[in-house]
Amino acid sequence: MTEKEKSKSVRYLSEKDVIDIYLVLFDRFKEIGEPIPPLVKVNIAQIENLVVIPQTKHFGVEQYPTLESKAAILFYKINKGHIFPNGNKRISLACLLVFLEINNRQLEITEDEVTLKAIEIAKSDPQNFDNVKKELESWIKSNLREKRDKQKD
Repeated sequence: MTEKEKSKSVRYLSEKDVIDIYLVLFDRFKEIGEPIPPLVKVNIAQIENLVVIPQTKHFGVEQYPTLESKAAILFYKINKGHIFPNGNKRISLACLLVFLEINNRQLEITEDEVTLKAIEIAKSDPQNFDNVKKELESWIKSNLREKRDKQKD
């Protein structure tokens, strides 16, 4: 399969998907006493911009040609971009995991490992973006697996 064919088979998160993820997290974290602000406090235009980033092309060449690079930039931009008034690490994790799941992939890591990665990205120096992005892509690639059917386990 060529890179072009691989890219065409990728399913992307839509603006509605990201909003739905936010609303699920809003309800969940409200229940456990760690609320995130209501959706009316979110700049929807930033979500519209976010969902196209993994699909970006320059002069017809994809800027993020692999599933790992698309997942990494989505995770990074939510985590570091402060698109949401609060909960960006949690939302970035949820979006990463949903993006991989809709593409029949999953990360084979513990909850602690993924939480530590979200914190590491949040604390990273934005001036070191290229290195952080490369390391994040490598981390995703090394932990990425075909999604297992839970009924078969």
